[in-house]
Amino acid sequence: MGLFGPKEQMEIKESILPDAAKNEIMASRLPQINTDNIFLKKGEVCSYIDKAILNIHVKKRMSRHVGHSAPGLFKGTRFHTGVSKPVEYEEIKQQKGILYITNKRVIFQAPENAFDKQHRYLSSVAPFSNAIVLQYGEKTYELIVPDGSIVNHVLKLENE
Repeated sequence: MGLFGPKEQMEIKESILPDAAKNEIMASRLPQINTDNIFLKKGEVCSYIDKAILNIHVKKRMSRHVGHSAPGLFKGTRFHTGVSKPVEYEEIKQQKGILYITNKRVIFQAPENAFDKQHRYLSSVAPFSNAIVLQYGEKTYELIVPDGSIVNHVLKLENE
């Protein structure tokens, strides 16, 4: 089941992860993927690269006015009564980027809201068919990916 159902959310139709790399991952072997887009530390190897979309939850507030209006006692005047109630709601903004997983880090490369997290701080992983939710302490990252089970499998292999 997908994380994001009937809502109008972006989805990723094509994966950029090579089929040979997917086959290696599903056989519980980590591939070594060459990339010039991230700086790898000494002894670090990239084992996953694919398109991803980060969901950013933004809390919004607006006023909702409920009231009545009636003609006043004098010509050209009106009588108004009512109250304004603050209404809170949440919007989801989405940021497209590239997700990299190395033997040491998870990196989301994007123009905004990018992150770079070490595996040792990863608290939990929740895979879905079209997404993965990563928790680092109190911070949660919802990422739409082509296949959440592949990302989950890579993270399990990296953290064995």
